[in-house]
Amino acid sequence: MLTTLWGIFGSVVSLLYAGLQGMVPCLPPAPLPSSVINTDQYMGNWYFVAAAAWDEDGIKALTGTDSSYLHIQKSTNSTLTVTEKTRGEECQTKSWDYFVYSVTDPFLLRTDFEAAAVIWDGKWINCPSCILILMMDENDEMYTLLYNRNETTTDEVMQEFKSKMECVLMEDLIKAPKTNGYCK
Repeated sequence: MLTTLWGIFGSVVSLLYAGLQGMVPCLPPAPLPSSVINTDQYMGNWYFVAAAAWDEDGIKALTGTDSSYLHIQKSTNSTLTVTEKTRGEECQTKSWDYFVYSVTDPFLLRTDFEAAAVIWDGKWINCPSCILILMMDENDEMYTLLYNRNETTTDEVMQEFKSKMECVLMEDLIKAPKTNGYCK
């Protein structure tokens, strides 16, 4: 029953989004379906570049981040394991599992149901090696994260990200300084 409801909800959201996108040019493209995210193309390391939110509280927890990257890998039971290595003053490692069932499309739900993510490819900001992740976390904060396959990101990509985020009123922005290097 729950599976059917999620399937219907996902279909309705997709149709509404397609209609809204025609009326509001600032909207990002349709999110990537979980069947695409679960391919080898998206597995591996993604380097944190920047984050944007509607208010400062949304990205407050990220302000002390110097360098960070995600490692995404397929796990069992139709889940993805996402491991984050973050350098602030010290290196920290956190890990989460996300459902990738097609019935939850386009949302990736954390297995503890405390967070959800929607992922877009970087073509929206002219960065084919990037992904954007809209996160809704356990603190009810919503923010967009920019990750790149490469450790460096051009100023043009950063400017395009900033411009697109301002267009959707996510005007509070931070960029990772990357002064201390990445945790191993």
